[in-house]
This record gives sequence, structure tokens and C-alpha cells, in this order.
Amino acid sequence: MPTVALTVGGEPVVTKLAMKMEDSLQAFAVRAACFIGELDVPFSEEFDGLDFGATHIIAYIGDEPVGAVRLRWFQSFAMPERLAVIQRFRGHNIGSILLERCRVQAQSRGCNLLYSQVPPRDIGYWEKQGWRRLVAEDTGVQPKRIVAMVKAVDPSKPLPEIEAPEAIALHREGRLDSTGAPEGTVSN
Repeated sequence: MPTVALTVGGEPVVTKLAMKMEDSLQAFAVRAACFIGELDVPFSEEFDGLDFGATHIIAYIGDEPVGAVRLRWFQSFAMPERLAVIQRFRGHNIGSILLERCRVQAQSRGCNLLYSQVPPRDIGYWEKQGWRRLVAEDTGVQPKRIVAMVKAVDPSKPLPEIEAPEAIALHREGRLDSTGAPEGTVSN
């Protein structure tokens, strides 16, 4: 399938991996503008201590960072999360380019599945990108604040009909204390 280079205002959109601290700071700035600035997400929730163990992909128009996504790695799958595009650049498929770069990165590392957790308001967007909802076990405790979504890394090998891979937890990860242990655990 031929790929068409995306341009906005005549300038190409390019993606790159964050390789230096400056790159990471640009990804963090995009996320802060989108999540903290627009959506009032608390700083402690947006920057949850998992950033330095992840890969960050940044989209640029010229020298300006316009989008970012965090990609975390697990044993057999990769997890794109924190997908953010600066408001004035939305509607130009920049999010699609970032998610495709995640797929390519996951494929290069031997993953067969992409997994993400998205708010219900974003389900339609992810489905348009070829993602499928997972059916989570109904706990009956509270309404869902997130929806689990999956996509095959290799489009020629569609995912089997699954409800939830055993390795995927459909709940928020716990907070870590200053030692790096989950809060509330007894340390030696």
C-alpha cells in the first residue's frame, strides 16, 4: 500500500523518537498543553512516574512539536498511551501518524498486539484507526472510566476473537512510593 506524505500548510509532518532530554521535554510539553491545560488532568495523574521507562514519539511540523505519544513495552505487547495533538493542529491526521509509528516500532520489537486504554469519548476515533474494543469483565462496582482497545501489529494477521489477553490488566496501575514500591505495600 503506497503511503502519502502528510503536510500541513505545505510543511511535512515528521515523527521521531525522543532520544535526548530535549526531545522528551518537547513530548512532555505537548502532553501538558493538551491534558493539563485543556482537560484539567492533574499533573500527578498525567506524569505518573512511568515516562522514563517508555518510548516517546513526537510529531513535528518544521521545528515545532505538534503531537506526542508515549509507548510502553510489555512482554508480548506494546501500549500506546497519552496520545496528544496540539489543538490548532487537530484534524490533520497527526494522531494517526503517531499511532502508525507506534505500530511500526512494536513490529520491530516482535510484538504482535497493541493495547491501549481510552476514555469512552475517544472510542470512535480509535475505531476509525482500526482498533477494536475488548470486552472486560463486568465488576458491577462502578461505571467504566476507560475502555480497553486492541489492534494487531501485523495487519495481515488479524487478532483472534479474544475478550482480554491474560497478560493485560484492565485497571489503573497503582501509585509508587518514593522507593519505587507500590504505595501501601510493606517494604523490607
